[in-house]
Amino acid sequence: METLFIAKQDGICDLRGLWAWFTNALDGNYRVEIKRIRRKRTLDQNGWLFGCIYPMLLKGLNDAGWEFTSIEEVHEYFKAMLWKKRMVNKHTGEIVEIPLSTTEMDTVQFSTYCDSLRDYGREYLDIEVPDPDKLWFEKEKQV
Repeated sequence: METLFIAKQDGICDLRGLWAWFTNALDGNYRVEIKRIRRKRTLDQNGWLFGCIYPMLLKGLNDAGWEFTSIEEVHEYFKAMLWKKRMVNKHTGEIVEIPLSTTEMDTVQFSTYCDSLRDYGREYLDIEVPDPDKLWFEKEKQV
């Protein structure tokens, strides 16, 4: 499988690389997928998730009667709920769901995932997760 990167700037893109690839390719049918490249989630986003959101949800879940013992368990629980891929058995129609990794999320996907977690906390646990703030932990200690 080949991967070609094409940039578009000011309405102009250079497709010579794509043209050269097809010129040199063997005859046959090809599938071309176009996907916009986005930056992967940031360290700050990940820090907010594991340092603020998940600890607050862990406490809220336990207050609601669940017996989660770690942030990692909360992470796996919410991945299975919110960030999964459905696999279908083409012979039986059986569907299984597999949690995906958050490490492959781009910044937009990660923000959407965090918003879903905040919504869950608000709706089911009566928790208001604060907006991202690098100094949130210091502020929490002052309260």
